[in-house]
Amino acid sequence: MTTVLQGIAFADAWRVMAPEMVLTAAGFLLMLIDAALPPAAKRAGVSTGVALIALLVAGVLALRRFGQTAALGPGSYLLDDYALVFKLLFMGITLLILLLSLDDHGRAEGARGEYTYLLLFATVGAMVMASSADLVTLFVGLEILSVSSYVLVGLRRSSKSAEGAMKYLVIGAIASACVLFGMSYIYGVTGTTHLAEAGYTLFQAWDSYRGIVVLGLLLMLAGFSVKISVVPFHMWAPDAYEGAPTPITAFLAAASKAAGFAMLVRVFLYAFASHFPEWGGLWVGLAAVTMVAGNLLAIVQRNVKRMLAYSSIGQAGYLLVPFAVLTGAYHGGNLYQDMSALYFYLAAYALMTAGAFAVLTVVAKHARSEDVDAFTGLFRRSPLLAGAMAVFLVAMAGMPLTSGFAGKFFIALGAINTGYYWLAGLMFLTSVMAFAYYFGLVRRMYLQEPYGPAESWRTPAAAALVVVVALVGTIGLGVAPGVMMHSLPGLNWFGQ
Repeated sequence: MTTVLQGIAFADAWRVMAPEMVLTAAGFLLMLIDAALPPAAKRAGVSTGVALIALLVAGVLALRRFGQTAALGPGSYLLDDYALVFKLLFMGITLLILLLSLDDHGRAEGARGEYTYLLLFATVGAMVMASSADLVTLFVGLEILSVSSYVLVGLRRSSKSAEGAMKYLVIGAIASACVLFGMSYIYGVTGTTHLAEAGYTLFQAWDSYRGIVVLGLLLMLAGFSVKISVVPFHMWAPDAYEGAPTPITAFLAAASKAAGFAMLVRVFLYAFASHFPEWGGLWVGLAAVTMVAGNLLAIVQRNVKRMLAYSSIGQAGYLLVPFAVLTGAYHGGNLYQDMSALYFYLAAYALMTAGAFAVLTVVAKHARSEDVDAFTGLFRRSPLLAGAMAVFLVAMAGMPLTSGFAGKFFIALGAINTGYYWLAGLMFLTSVMAFAYYFGLVRRMYLQEPYGPAESWRTPAAAALVVVVALVGTIGLGVAPGVMMHSLPGLNWFGQ
């Protein structure tokens, strides 16, 4: 049973949101460091070191709270295993992104100070979204993540970066307005911003206010769909991904997308669960269109970042399938099984994405290009990078013995068990489509000679570490997926 902690005593806040407090304090400390220390000290990697230590401390604090349940105030901010598993995922992704941002001398690339603390604040925003059970706190977390991401995309100070950041800002601002407008309708009907209380009121008021509730739901869904780049709300992603620094692109593709799905589960299971089966056609349609459009558009891309951007759109379609499955057979056991499959694939996708962008970072640095031609003959220049990239690409496509195959298998199995055979078939078909562009890049790396002299390319130690961690995780979760899948259903997901 969840303990509700009334008031705002520090001890109570520390119990529920210690990881967020640690990262927030580290972010403000980094702002002071950035303002106070001379440039030479900033270049020495002080900011990155502080951020890495803060992430490790916050991760330990999150691990120690598994099995505990509590809530701040009237239950608007929750501590449960559902929030904790997502917080660990966000922090793990951010840690890999910070490592990926280090150069040959252990210094953070890009705008040193603001790059690091904005990344921490974005992580805090994602963590707030995972714990929020109230429309107000949820919107605050969403805006912390969004505003930080807008600035991070524009840090490169190039024309493409400015263009991507501006498109992301404008479309993201419209999405936030849609979310807020939809929330106002839900509040107008229910008189509360608390998701569980709103869900109870909506169940009673459904027949009288169905039109208003549906309009509010659709507005919120449109705003949320922008955040997770679901078709047709995906237009910002390719330009933002291409313009952003490569580590930030990886953060958007992995952490920001995972935060969006964490938010979707809270909102739609808490506030709209009573009529969840009625939304089946909506979820199925979004999943199907997103899978097909994302993979089709990726085939014609020559810029690797844009290709991975459209690939991430297709991946969002796969991740929407568990929602469609829940509308077909909504009960407790099915919920925990689908949440386990959703989280497994999010974790697997985060590892694949971090590894692929780590390889892209090294290749783009040496080739001074992010075009597919930069990967031509990569096996001759760096067998390690070529082999790792091949593993990440085939994992995204769903090759057996990789985490991508295991994740898609668990999601497709849920669809089959609830009668959505054609949706599972569409997952298979679009995965075959993905092989066309993934294996096109693999063919360039292994079957074509490099342009110019085939000198060896050196990989910075930090980037090599990210590649190795992602490679071990991608293969490990593919060979032994039960290690995670057997433990996830046993978690105290929603504090019940």
